[in-house]
Amino acid sequence: MFPFKSKKVPDSGLTRRQTLALAPVRSRDVLESETAAGCVRLSLPVAVRPALAGLARRLGLWDGRALRKTVELDAMGSAVWRAIDGVHCAGDIAAMLAGRYNLDPAEAELAVAQFLRQLGRRGAIGME
Repeated sequence: MFPFKSKKVPDSGLTRRQTLALAPVRSRDVLESETAAGCVRLSLPVAVRPALAGLARRLGLWDGRALRKTVELDAMGSAVWRAIDGVHCAGDIAAMLAGRYNLDPAEAELAVAQFLRQLGRRGAIGME
């Protein structure tokens, strides 16, 4: 038994069609700004492990304030982020992306699903 075994992600039990019918919602903790190039820059809160937080406090390296990470999205990522409003489902966002960038619909669905999964792992969005 290895003590640092990776945790298995539970299977949601949803089909691809059911997943694309879910509407992504932005997190209230994410701060958004726009770059000079017209892309979106996100500031996301970063979770600190309790053991590391305690050590950093004892050493005087951390004052307990929330840490943030900045992520700059490209043009496609910015278009998807702007389409996330809690009303449009992931399938609608993929169709919009396919139309705007002349992508194959299946390719757009895959790209949007992967991007939304990454945003979800970082705590930037939730699914409704």
